[in-house]
Amino acid sequence: MTNQPTEFMALYEPLHQRLSNYCRSMARNRADAEDLLHDTVVAAYSQFGELENPDRFAGYLFTIASNLFKKQLRRKKFNGRYDEKAALLIEDLAVDAESRAELSVVMQKMELLPALQREALILFHISDLPLEEIRNIQGGSLSAVKQRIKRGRERLMQLCTERQQVLITLLF
Repeated sequence: MTNQPTEFMALYEPLHQRLSNYCRSMARNRADAEDLLHDTVVAAYSQFGELENPDRFAGYLFTIASNLFKKQLRRKKFNGRYDEKAALLIEDLAVDAESRAELSVVMQKMELLPALQREALILFHISDLPLEEIRNIQGGSLSAVKQRIKRGRERLMQLCTERQQVLITLLF
């Protein structure tokens, strides 16, 4: 790749908001999300020359973010700074205050899902990645990814109130 900064930005710019949403959803608080986003972009840019197929850039980017997040979780858990109480509010969602509160509760309830189901739901519904890209990020088969999304959605619905279920239906 001859003009690396220009090519990188051309591929990154359309994915920025989706990656930012993914980082916020996974990290659970603004500071950690910003760190995750920054670290992801730095790592992706530094390894960009190794990317063989630019069509796979989205998967490449989200795989880096996923791996960095898991690495950060392991470190935080080891250091005792893991904060499970932090709730995520999706800021760019135009909803009233009551719906924001319900959304916060839904995001907290997502924490009760198995990690792969939660990640699959976030990648599919919040980051809007295709199933094939999610398979590349998480590993396993396409069928397994579909099952994680289906089971995660079903379990989340079981955990939520009727009003929260309506919100989930609108979002997911």
